[in-house]
Amino acid sequence: MYIPKAFEVNDKTKLVNFIKDNSFGILFSQEESGPLATHLPFLMDAKTGENGVLIGHMAKQNPHWNKLNGKEVLVVFPGPHAYISASWYNEPNTVPTWNYVAVHVYGTVRIIEKNEEIVERMEKMVSFYESSMPTPWNAQFNDEFIDRLMNGIVVFEISINKMEGKWKLSQNHSIERQQNVINGLKASNKYDSATIAKMMERNIQLSKRHIDS
Repeated sequence: MYIPKAFEVNDKTKLVNFIKDNSFGILFSQEESGPLATHLPFLMDAKTGENGVLIGHMAKQNPHWNKLNGKEVLVVFPGPHAYISASWYNEPNTVPTWNYVAVHVYGTVRIIEKNEEIVERMEKMVSFYESSMPTPWNAQFNDEFIDRLMNGIVVFEISINKMEGKWKLSQNHSIERQQNVINGLKASNKYDSATIAKMMERNIQLSKRHIDS
């Protein structure tokens, strides 16, 4: 991913937390027939392996998994994004742009084949996604209905080799310009304008603390 220095984030904790909060990603791989992509939920397990692993699953009828075992892949986790109008800068010689946050993960796939490992991975995923529910759903993996559905999926994990983070939040502009953009975003109701505005405000606060210290 092209990341100018001003937008680069390489703090592992920040990247891991971002993935947990934006865990619906896109799995990309290069095959003989061309590039393939599948949209999937992932579970970040930062404590397994040297750099952590991503746990996922897809439909067995999806041909994407057929040649994934042992292959290096890219998983993209898109975050909030918003259009930035040049009119918000209140200055000449400016152009529109787009602010956004994203994390790219590169890693090697291992297809999980042992039934006990498959159940363990799926129990972890269900627990993660159900934990915020008022009445969490508890999967009974010895149930005939669930067992039949489990036979229709392929479970895998991706050993992480590298993570890249890009927080493009107008850091390459003056604080005054950034504040003007924030005001414009707050007046907009398109895309993720409110979220991007909050992230920009947080960035400015952190920058001021860094300068003061």
